[in-house]
Amino acid sequence: MISRGVQCINKAKLYLLQKRPRSFSSVATAKDDVTSSSSSSPSFKTQVKLAKTLYRQILKWTVRTGSEVPFDPMPPLTLAPPRVDPMTLRMLSLEIQTNNVDDIGIGEQNTRNGGGGMMMMIMKKKEIKHLVKYMPANTIIKEHQITLPFHNAEDIKNATRMIYKLNSIGSHHHQSKLDLDLMKDRVNLGFEVYKSLNQLSELLDARKLSREKHMDRLGVNFHVGHVVQHKTKRWRAVVGGWDKHLPKEPNNQVSQHTSLTPKVYTTVGKDMGTDGANNDLPLQPTSENSPLVEYILHLDEGDAAFSRTRVLGSTKVKQEELELVMDNDLKRVRNSLINYQFTGFDNRTMEFIPGKVLQFEYPMEASDVQNDSDDLWKEVKYDLDKHENAKVVLEGVKNIALQLHRVILDTSSCAKTRNIPILCELEGKIQEIVDGQDIELSGAISSHKLAIKYLNRLINLTSEINNVVWQRNRAKENKDRIHFPLGSVVRHKKYGFRGVVISWDPYPQTDVSNWDGLQDLEGDVNNMPFYHVIPDLSDAVKAFGRERPFRYVCQENLELCPEIDQDIEVTLDDGWSASDGMKQFIAPDILKFCHFEKIPEDEIIDACLNDLQNNINQSLIRIRNGPDNKVSYQEQEGPPQTYLCMKSLFDLLRHSECLEDAIFVEEGIKEVWKAQSEVNIRWELHDGLAHLLRGDRRTALNMYDKIVERDPGCTEAWNKKATCHYMLGDMIRSEEAAKCALQADNQNFQALAGLGLVYYETKQYDKAMQYFRKCLVKNPWSSVSSRLVFCLDAMDRLNNNANDIEQ
Repeated sequence: MISRGVQCINKAKLYLLQKRPRSFSSVATAKDDVTSSSSSSPSFKTQVKLAKTLYRQILKWTVRTGSEVPFDPMPPLTLAPPRVDPMTLRMLSLEIQTNNVDDIGIGEQNTRNGGGGMMMMIMKKKEIKHLVKYMPANTIIKEHQITLPFHNAEDIKNATRMIYKLNSIGSHHHQSKLDLDLMKDRVNLGFEVYKSLNQLSELLDARKLSREKHMDRLGVNFHVGHVVQHKTKRWRAVVGGWDKHLPKEPNNQVSQHTSLTPKVYTTVGKDMGTDGANNDLPLQPTSENSPLVEYILHLDEGDAAFSRTRVLGSTKVKQEELELVMDNDLKRVRNSLINYQFTGFDNRTMEFIPGKVLQFEYPMEASDVQNDSDDLWKEVKYDLDKHENAKVVLEGVKNIALQLHRVILDTSSCAKTRNIPILCELEGKIQEIVDGQDIELSGAISSHKLAIKYLNRLINLTSEINNVVWQRNRAKENKDRIHFPLGSVVRHKKYGFRGVVISWDPYPQTDVSNWDGLQDLEGDVNNMPFYHVIPDLSDAVKAFGRERPFRYVCQENLELCPEIDQDIEVTLDDGWSASDGMKQFIAPDILKFCHFEKIPEDEIIDACLNDLQNNINQSLIRIRNGPDNKVSYQEQEGPPQTYLCMKSLFDLLRHSECLEDAIFVEEGIKEVWKAQSEVNIRWELHDGLAHLLRGDRRTALNMYDKIVERDPGCTEAWNKKATCHYMLGDMIRSEEAAKCALQADNQNFQALAGLGLVYYETKQYDKAMQYFRKCLVKNPWSSVSSRLVFCLDAMDRLNNNANDIEQ
């Protein structure tokens, strides 16, 4: 047997295994029997025996492991022919879709299998119907592939049985060299699977031992999922686990403590320095002989930065150094590791929900929240409201996608028929939103998470279209300033390396005034075009001592490379190609379009993208300015259409159960705020942000000043104007601009956070707390919670100092 390894792999590739079914021998034709006896070599029979042995060993492994031990999250496995038999896979797909495999013509099988094909086909159909019971939950079966999720050993057992039976049903008697090679390949893969499972065993065995060790919670004050705070350093964290250690007795001394030794009891809460402690929490022994408890904590990344605590991953802290967080505004901890161990944040109990692995390893954990009948009714109503709101978002997103699909059809007639790749790709992404295709396989996904996934796809598509249109417009305006088109082979005048131009910017993306290679140039380098250049591999080593993936080069430092020196070695992204003679590399159409270079059907693409952008803009304005009611009726005849509104999006944000989901919804709301009835303002906002990101705050501020003069109700411009003043240190004007933004839209959590930051910087902590809490009401996952922690501590210190003075 293959020995166990020491590491767990993320995915066991289960494509098993083909064997020769005995039940078919009685119905084989004479021709099949002759062929089988003449060509079935000892090597093939050996492979069949190996396949059967591996199949049995894998099933034994699943039984020995048990189905109760959960696996770490792993991506689903997708298999396609020839690793699974194509005909039986097609039959199984039809059985799932129509509950009837009779749609496959018997004549087709009769032709393949000879005179006994009809009888064989009938037998196959019966076995296919029987296979459905082996399917792991959430298996996706299509005509040409099968996708299998794995959550525990039971899923592996079911998947192994199903794939093995699929290949057994599809096997036939005449074994060619191709069949032998395929069987060897499957057997080799089977060995890899079995080896991987044995390696996985060590982790699963350790998980079982961990469960036994954590059955006793005596002396443990906090449970997994609690949000705690360090008593002195004041950072918050989520409890991701705990361990107990018995105190060591001094050498050469015998402990005098017995079971009758008096013990001192404390409660979690008041005695630990927290406000509003829960008096119902259990008492825990704290005698000098009590076990030492250490917690595995996932720190809030913002808190860690403020307290200057550098933590990679998780950290361990002693129990006496911690206290519970009682303030609900501070219980949503921002940490990227949380998503891997917790299923989300429970907005009702205000605790993080442990995932299956944590639940298994810490079986005695339980929430301290006790629910009465009124609370249960509130929970039911909460879930219903959450589900109804998710349905509104789903329908609203799909309606917008349908409108966009019609725009492409109206503008291009048929992008696929006319062979316009850019529009075909966009049409495919829109169709995925309409149909809900390729939504990540993640078990029984809730309607809330599904709505967020759809919204995220729509916002990504919106951003992509807006960025392409903006880049093309900017390239059109600056085309005359550009000396080197995409694909040009250029040479650096100072460092001598050659390279290929893959992109350019009319102005640098960052402040380059202090770059060493630009000090000899005349003029303002921040107003010169810059190029993204992929350097020749050998030239980069000569110039810089090692390979460099790309260089960002000023136009004044470049020249066209002489034709004799244009044979260079570069690694370019997919889609690039070289022209005859290697004089110039050819960029993908989408890059050419963004840089205002000629491509086929560019006028149609331009018109279509502008129409899409205008349609999106109108939809987002309707969301922002529409009524709070969830259903709006079209003026034309027909059934009522469900449209999105800000209330639905804010409810979606409020119900978000993890940081990742909240960020997706937050970006969607921000995209709505950016929409403008005057399209030029939309592009000016984009230009201002580009100046702000490269450090040119004054230019960005001037642009935002002009926007608010033309449109005093432009919330986004007021908010960005407040940001510019804040970054320039002008807190008074930043405060004024943020208040103007709130006057235009009192739900703008960016403006609320901005006002809080202004008061925080000016040490007006009471006002800062007020606006931080208002921001957290609208956006509970906002990073301002870290600032709120500091404000609360600062106010406590001020109050304590005031009390000391009075005394």
